[in-house]
Amino acid sequence: MTLDLRDQLKQKKQLYVQVEILSSAAALFAEKGFRAITINDIAASLGYTKSVVYYYFKNKNEILWQIFNRMHECYDDSIIQVINENLSPDEALKKILYRHAMNVMERKEWTAIYFRDESELEPKQRDVMRKRKREYDAMIEGVYKRGVERGIFRDVPSHIAVTGFMGMCNWLHTWFDDKGPLAAEEIATHYCELMAGGYLNK
Repeated sequence: MTLDLRDQLKQKKQLYVQVEILSSAAALFAEKGFRAITINDIAASLGYTKSVVYYYFKNKNEILWQIFNRMHECYDDSIIQVINENLSPDEALKKILYRHAMNVMERKEWTAIYFRDESELEPKQRDVMRKRKREYDAMIEGVYKRGVERGIFRDVPSHIAVTGFMGMCNWLHTWFDDKGPLAAEEIATHYCELMAGGYLNK
């Protein structure tokens, strides 16, 4: 086995363990709260010693910060992909809302932390995350403004419209059950249709 191949395998293993730790931590934080969970709890949930967790993350705050970073990247990437498709405002907004709703439901535990535990971040981290969230909303507001300008959407202030859409989607994590009668895709579709009834000019 060449050195490069060994390095690649080592990197893959490290990435896998990092994701495993973050996923376990997210589940514990979402269920019991950030402050109630220790590094020992996270390690024990995976059958590791706490030294393994400390090898990848210097402390519990770093784990929380990485959960926020990865969740934001997930949201951000999905929106940017849609915007880069140069769709009409109504097609773009529908796709954005659908993807946002799906992200909330498919990553319930991460989403719960993302919208609930911002106060647990360090002050500089909070500032960064709040700026990122404003920028995320601004991208969607840009789509809404274009729709208003073209007479497709109702002339409602974009910030009010987008805050309403996002608020509706963001609460999905509190009640969506992946074993329930409706699949995430069906619920996201229903949400998009309901919201479209409110913002489309008829």
